[in-house]
Amino acid sequence: MSVSFRQYIRFQKRLFVLYIAIMSFITIMLYVEPTMSVHFSNLVYIHTIALFFFISFLTIDFYLVSKQYKAFSSRWSKGTFIRDGIDDPKTYEQHLYWELFQSVNDAHQQQLTSILHDKKESMEFMTTWFHDIKTPIAISKLILEQAKENPDSESISEEISRIERSVDQALYFTRTDHFARDYIIRKTGLDAVIRSVVKQFAKEFIRRRIKIVIQMEPLCVETDSKWLAYSLSEFLSNALKYSNDGGTITIYSEEDLEESRVVILDEGVGIPQHDISRVFQLGFTGANGRINRKSTGIGLYIAKKIMDKIGHNVTISSTEGVSTAVTIHFRKNDYYSTIM
Repeated sequence: MSVSFRQYIRFQKRLFVLYIAIMSFITIMLYVEPTMSVHFSNLVYIHTIALFFFISFLTIDFYLVSKQYKAFSSRWSKGTFIRDGIDDPKTYEQHLYWELFQSVNDAHQQQLTSILHDKKESMEFMTTWFHDIKTPIAISKLILEQAKENPDSESISEEISRIERSVDQALYFTRTDHFARDYIIRKTGLDAVIRSVVKQFAKEFIRRRIKIVIQMEPLCVETDSKWLAYSLSEFLSNALKYSNDGGTITIYSEEDLEESRVVILDEGVGIPQHDISRVFQLGFTGANGRINRKSTGIGLYIAKKIMDKIGHNVTISSTEGVSTAVTIHFRKNDYYSTIM
């Protein structure tokens, strides 16, 4: 918002009325009172001097108002709180607004503190619950491993794995807001990370007879291996979810002077073009999600958010009914040394 002298003048109507009333009264008194007879030229001189002082007052007052506003807006743009961003009031009107701003700011700070406290308690409870629930899941999986002769054990094991992945997904979702506390960027071999992620889905690949092809060059990139592995698992899980039984999923690498890339390509149902731009939005399931009721629209959102925070761009391309490719871009040229 800019400071305008024309706008300033518009809001000085009361001052103009006061000036005209005073000068009119003086003029009438000088003409009506016989003992105070004043020549017309002297009257013009009085009006001219009065008008000069009046215009000078308006000009100086506008300058002071403009200066104070610019100082305030400059401090405010840097995130200064109200009590620190406003100079001492110069007029009674400014004093009233200053008091109002203080009361609004205090109320806002109290509400914000209360909200942050409630959120912190909720986060602590959720994080504790996520960790606690992992223990019975692990015990259940161990019991099923010991009862392999049970024909239903394999199905139960798969359902428990899905529960475990949902718990991990929720846990990582809560952690993304505090990402800066828990990441380490270092040189990481992509091939080892990808193979460890693929291993997590080995049973599903075998059960559904889906072939996995890994064509990775020995690439090292700067990343956080834990967060990268989680995002890769979400992308691979999504590829499996929408792949046909007996199909193929290919994971391969590309490299040029600007970046290294990892591509996860599935030969599944594909994504309609009108859904492509929205697949990374929270809660978006699209046309395919309405067919596959297991889709929640959370996994890709979390994975994309994590990759953005690490500094890796993610793109997706698809041909409906043919294939879908998710590409993770790893920048070169000392990217992290320029931002950290």
